[in-house]
Amino acid sequence: MKTLLNLLPEEKKELVQSRLRFRFFLWQLFLFLLLELFYFAILVAMYFILDFQNITLQAALGKNSEVSELSQERKLSAFENKFQEVNTAVDQTSRIANFHLEFTKLFLLLDKLVPDGVTVDTLSTKEYAVSLSGKAATRENLLEFDDNMKHSECAEDVNVPLSNLFSQEDIVFQVDFKIKPECLR
Repeated sequence: MKTLLNLLPEEKKELVQSRLRFRFFLWQLFLFLLLELFYFAILVAMYFILDFQNITLQAALGKNSEVSELSQERKLSAFENKFQEVNTAVDQTSRIANFHLEFTKLFLLLDKLVPDGVTVDTLSTKEYAVSLSGKAATRENLLEFDDNMKHSECAEDVNVPLSNLFSQEDIVFQVDFKIKPECLR
């Protein structure tokens, strides 16, 4: 067993301890500065690497921007051509739609004008002339239908032959009239 005896006077003990603390502090400071220097060297190296990559990227982007400008011009001209084609098609479609006749409006008109007891069997058209044939249960039903047609805003030149009115019941009739063009558009 070893026993260490410190026979130094108290002042010398304090001086030795303060030197020991000072050396420990210097050692810690040296390690800290060494680490700081190491980190600084890493940062400088990263700066140079990133700067080199930035320069090469800028050069590549310069070349790509020239190519992409040409590509964008091509795409833009392709889009402009496509828009012109679509506008032409829409213009043609709107011109066709303006002159398109909708006969569903004729059927809706007939639905309002044809009274109960009258059935329409055939309907034929030629331009704006309409010819109907059908069967009426009574003469009064046929006269009511004739009256409805003559007072309609869309029908003109209504022609119901007098031969249709000779019978009292189960009358087979034919009615000719012209429909106004604005009623079909």
